[in-house]
Amino acid sequence: MEMMLFWSALFVFIGWVIFIIFPLTRLDHSRKIFQIKVFPFVTGIYAGGVYTLLIGGLFRSTEVIIMFWVWAIVIGVIFGFTYSLLISSNKLLRLVNRKPALQLLSPISPFIFWGLFWWLLPSLFPSEVFRFMPGRIQRSIVARTLPKFKKGDRISSLKGSLPGYFGDDDANGNWAFESDNELFNCKIEVKNDTIQKLDIRFKK
Repeated sequence: MEMMLFWSALFVFIGWVIFIIFPLTRLDHSRKIFQIKVFPFVTGIYAGGVYTLLIGGLFRSTEVIIMFWVWAIVIGVIFGFTYSLLISSNKLLRLVNRKPALQLLSPISPFIFWGLFWWLLPSLFPSEVFRFMPGRIQRSIVARTLPKFKKGDRISSLKGSLPGYFGDDDANGNWAFESDNELFNCKIEVKNDTIQKLDIRFKK
């Protein structure tokens, strides 16, 4: 998973340079397509297409494409909206021209977003993205999720919050689970699909 995320991040950066930074520097920004009422929709569709071409073509996984395709479109719309506002601001354009260091924000912005990606999605949608996160982030999600459950809760609810973490073999609703990692150790006992024991101890 870590390798897949590394390569997808690399291709996001390549896509950003080839399909966004390079073309935008050669386009006439006075055209109507760059108006704030038009450009966000164009970049949203464009982002979805580029994402499908790069990530889908590389990994050939429908599940991965569907998982982040909506996010690609949302990011494209936000980019288009922000870009339209920025190019219409003469003060900002003069500031960027006077301070070339600010121009570096454009090529490194994919990495800024990627850094936020590790924190934002797991924080807002932990169960939805759990399967697609690397091991360290998965364990962090587990550490935040387990304390929300207690003895007497249905194990199906816990499994729904951590899809794939406990596996599918539940021995007819009676089973036990133990885990020990750098963040915590825990022990869970289940009978008749009901949590009988949930003991979690966090490590300092």
